[in-house]
Amino acid sequence: MTTCPRPENLYLYLEGELGPYDAAKLEEHIEGCAACRDALAERRVLHEAFTSLSPFEVPDDFARSVMDNLPEPAVRKAGWLAPLIAAVSALSVGLLGFNLFTGTSVLEVLVAVNGFFGSALARVAPLLAKTLKLLNVLLDVAVDLVRLGFTGLVTFSRVLGPQGIALVFGLGALLTILAVFGARRFLHEGEHS
Repeated sequence: MTTCPRPENLYLYLEGELGPYDAAKLEEHIEGCAACRDALAERRVLHEAFTSLSPFEVPDDFARSVMDNLPEPAVRKAGWLAPLIAAVSALSVGLLGFNLFTGTSVLEVLVAVNGFFGSALARVAPLLAKTLKLLNVLLDVAVDLVRLGFTGLVTFSRVLGPQGIALVFGLGALLTILAVFGARRFLHEGEHS
């Protein structure tokens, strides 16, 4: 073993739950590593102390009594003031920096930003409205097609009856099998040519 074993493996070794191969590798490593040998000795003392304790019964209501005695966690209120102050500060520093580097006043910057977003919204809003209207129409058509398909299937199944439905499924299965074997034969012949 080139690296030191995990502490869990030392406990598994002491409890006899480590596999024979892993146990042999661990023993080989411990012979050459003083730190692991000391760690195993400490864990062996603890393991022997724990295994020598007599078993005891835990009362049925033990978990409930422990949970009842725990203090209620403090509920933090979501603070909105700190993020607001941070946002206003960041905006102020950004506008001041822009003003210092370009010489443009803050009012001119705000008017330019408002104009940009206003023109972008004026271009995007009609396109968005038309897209939503088109999606609504397509959804209505899809719902009508599905409804029409189900109505057609119900009507077709009533006309055919149980024997007709069985005949249609049988013919469909036969055609599927023929198509699969035909495709396999076609592909097989293609490999030989």
